[in-house]
Amino acid sequence: MGSSDTNVTRSHATMRDHPGSTEHEHEPLAERLAGLVAERQRDSYPSGVMIGLRSVQRVQVSAGRFGPSWSPRLVLAKWVLQGSAAMEVDDQRLVFGPGQVAIYLPTIPHRFWALAARNRFSWFSIDGPFAESFVMELGLRPGVYAVAPPTQRQVQAMAGSLADTTISGQRKASVLAIAEWYRIADAIGAQAPASTINQVRGIIAERFADPELSTRGLASQLGLHRGSLSRLFHREAGCTLVDYVAKVRLQEARSLLQHGDESLSGIARQCGLRDASYFGRWFKKLSGTTPASYRREHSRRP
Repeated sequence: MGSSDTNVTRSHATMRDHPGSTEHEHEPLAERLAGLVAERQRDSYPSGVMIGLRSVQRVQVSAGRFGPSWSPRLVLAKWVLQGSAAMEVDDQRLVFGPGQVAIYLPTIPHRFWALAARNRFSWFSIDGPFAESFVMELGLRPGVYAVAPPTQRQVQAMAGSLADTTISGQRKASVLAIAEWYRIADAIGAQAPASTINQVRGIIAERFADPELSTRGLASQLGLHRGSLSRLFHREAGCTLVDYVAKVRLQEARSLLQHGDESLSGIARQCGLRDASYFGRWFKKLSGTTPASYRREHSRRP
């Protein structure tokens, strides 16, 4: 850490971040080694402030997992300045490094690990009756994004505001935190559509054989409203989600008809369609020919 960082009040403090889980209790806990730490008193909340700055840190951390959070209400943004980290959310483990931020929401379970022997992190957290809804209204969801960290000056300004316990100081802290979330949202906004579309395509590539695959299910998995996802996908991909899924399934059906001798029932199942009868009608509607005719004309079996 640079000389401008103050010393940690409690050296080698256990790092706490995510909701409790017994699955990884055998793993060593990360420890805070040095750095700047500022926190509001844990049993207090500023009156007249709907979104409060809870803490800000810029610290060195040893390798290990972060322990359970002391509060179930914290919304947090965490950057890697040096080293690497991993975030697990929705059963996905996301490894990230310098220049990337991990976003956490209290109602969505997550876990966090510091991976290098020594890591430098910068993060801040907010709480309050509107903290989570505010961040979600900005279109932000748990995950890892390419966003530059706050400057040392910004971190020190937030830390300084937490030292002022007057109502004016508490409101200043709230304003600084809100401004930082706006900065994050602006930076992510430019990349979100492409990122979301790639996620959707990846999910469809993995699950097109599932007959239960639907726009509603995709939206729920991504934490989006069904209508918002449909409009976003159509705008960025140039076709509807329904049409895109049909295109992926049709490509698979054609490949199976060309290169194998699988029954039509088997091909239907592998393409996410329930039976051979429906598959035949569906294939003819999209291809202009029946599956049997397509197989005779395009078969590449030896």
